[in-house]
Amino acid sequence: MESLLNILSIAGSLVFVFVAIGLCIFSHELGHFLAAKWRGLHIDAFSLGFKPFWRKKINGVEYRLGYLPFGGYVELPQIDATDGIPKSADGKELPRATALDRVITAVAGPLFNIIFGMIAGCLIYFFGMPQDTAKMRQMTVNHIDEKGPEFAAGLRKNDKIVKLNGKSFHLSWAHFVKEILFTVDPVRLEVIRDGKKLEISYIPKINPAAPGSLKAEGLAWPFFTVQIPVEVIPEKGSIAEKAGIRRGDIITAINGVELQQPSEFQHLLDIAGDNELHISLLRKEKSYNVKLRSAVIPGLPEDFTRYMIGANLAQTPSGVKVESAITGTPAAQAGLLPGDMLITAALPEVKDPQPIKEITEFIKTIRSFKDKKFIMYFERGGRKMALPITSLKVVPRTIGISVAVYDYPSPWALFVSTCDMSWKSLRGICIGIGQKLGLTQKQSSLKPSHMSGPLGIGTTLFNSVYHSSLMTGIYFMVVVSFALAIFNLLPFPVLDGGHILFGIIEIIFRRPLPTVVIKVLSTIFVTLLIALMLFVTFADGRRLFRGFFPPADETEKAAAATASGVSDETKTDKKR
Repeated sequence: MESLLNILSIAGSLVFVFVAIGLCIFSHELGHFLAAKWRGLHIDAFSLGFKPFWRKKINGVEYRLGYLPFGGYVELPQIDATDGIPKSADGKELPRATALDRVITAVAGPLFNIIFGMIAGCLIYFFGMPQDTAKMRQMTVNHIDEKGPEFAAGLRKNDKIVKLNGKSFHLSWAHFVKEILFTVDPVRLEVIRDGKKLEISYIPKINPAAPGSLKAEGLAWPFFTVQIPVEVIPEKGSIAEKAGIRRGDIITAINGVELQQPSEFQHLLDIAGDNELHISLLRKEKSYNVKLRSAVIPGLPEDFTRYMIGANLAQTPSGVKVESAITGTPAAQAGLLPGDMLITAALPEVKDPQPIKEITEFIKTIRSFKDKKFIMYFERGGRKMALPITSLKVVPRTIGISVAVYDYPSPWALFVSTCDMSWKSLRGICIGIGQKLGLTQKQSSLKPSHMSGPLGIGTTLFNSVYHSSLMTGIYFMVVVSFALAIFNLLPFPVLDGGHILFGIIEIIFRRPLPTVVIKVLSTIFVTLLIALMLFVTFADGRRLFRGFFPPADETEKAAAATASGVSDETKTDKKR
C-alpha cells in the first residue's frame, strides 16, 4: 500500500511539473498572441511545446501541441527584424510591423507572466505557504564552528543578532541565510552581548560542512546555527486549545527546559509520558504558562515505540558532533556535552566496535539496541572517552498542535522578492566572474554553475510538491513565472527585451537599425544563449546526478544537520 501511495505521489508531482511549466509558457505566449491580435498582425501559428503531434487551423491560425513541453512560441513573421520582407507561412509578402506594434507585442509576453504570477500568488496569500522556521526579528546563536570566519570575527554562542548588513530584519532562517549568500564583500552583523551592542564584520567563506548538496555547490553557508522558536498552531478542540494555547504562540520551555529548536519539543513531550506538562509560552512578547497532559498519538500500532537518548547531532566533515543534550534525557544524564565528537556505539560485550561516521548510521545502530545498556564512545578535547547509556523507550505523544509555520506574502511582495533575488543573483555571479578574472577586489561565492535551466526548474518544482506541499509548488511556479518575465525583458537580441530595445531605437531615431546589424547581433546572442542553456543544463544534470547518487559524505546531511541523533521521527505535517 505504501509503495502504491509513493508511486501516486511521484506521478502527481510529475503532473504538477508539466502543468506548472505549461501554464507559465502558455501565459507568456498568450500575451504575445492577444497583443498581436489587437494590433492586427498576421499570426501563422500558436504552439505549446516543440515537435508538434497535433495541429488544427482556425481562422487562419494554426494551433499546435508539441511532444517537448519545455517551451512554446507564436509565429509572428512581421515581428522578425532580421528579415527585410516578412512573409507568411504560405509565402505571402506582409508589411513589416511598426515599431510601436513590435514593442507592444514584445511587452505583452512578460506582462502576462506577471499577471499570471499575481493571480496564482493570491492562492499563497490566502492559504499560506509552509516555512522552514518562524520569522524572527532577532536570532540567538546556538552553535558556532570555531574554524569559521564568523568565529574569527568575534561572533560567539548566545550572541543575539539584531541587524544584518545595517538593517533590521524579520526573516525565517532560510531567508536570513539567503541574504548572507547574496551579500557582496563583508557581511555585517550587529549583535547584543551582555547588554552591549557590537558589530561583527566578516567575509563569507565556502563551508565544507554545508548541508546536503550545498557542499558540492561551493556556497558560503554560515558556520553557525541559531535558536529556532517553536511557533504553534493548535487544532480546534485539541488539548492545547482547551489549555489556552493560541495560534502564533511561541513555546519557550517545557518543564523548565528551554527549547532551542522544534525537534526538542517532541522529545520533551514524549519523555513526559502521562506526567503533567508545565509549558512556558510567549504571546506578543508577553510570557505566560499553562499546565496540561499529553495523549498518545491516535492511530499508532499498539507496539509502536521509539528509543532515544535526546541528543541533537550535527554532521561535520570529520564525523558526528553533539550539538546539545536535552535536559532530563539519557544523553544529558550520562554526561554528553556539546562539542563531543562521537566515535561509535556498541553493546558492552563488543570489544572492538567499528567507527561510525554518519548520523543515519548512529540512529540505526542505537535503535537496534532498544532499551539495552550500551557504550557510547566519543572524543572530548583530544581525549577518547566512553559512557554507558540506556535509551529511553517512549511512545509518541501529542497535545494537538502543529509546529509547521506558514507565511502569507502578498502577490506584490512575491514579485518584489523575485526581482530582488534576480538582481542579487546576477550581481553576485558577475562579481564572482570578475573576481576570478582579477577584474575586481569584491568577493562573492556565487558562480554561473549556480544558475538553473529547464531541467533544474523542473526538478525544483517536482521536489517542492513531492517533499513539501502543493502550496510550496505553487510558490515556485509563481517565482518561475516572474523570473521568466524578468529574463525575457533583458535587452538582448532574440529575447523580448531585444525587440523592445530595437523598437524604442526606431521610435526615437525614426528609422530601424540596419538589417545586417540586427542579423549579426542576433546570431551572436543566439549562439551565446545556446551555449548558456547547454552550460546550465549540464550543471542541472550534475546536480540531479548527485541527487540520485550522492557521495558518501553528502547523504542525508540536510536532514541530519538538525536531526535528533537517536530518535525515530515520524514523517508528518509536524502535528504534535
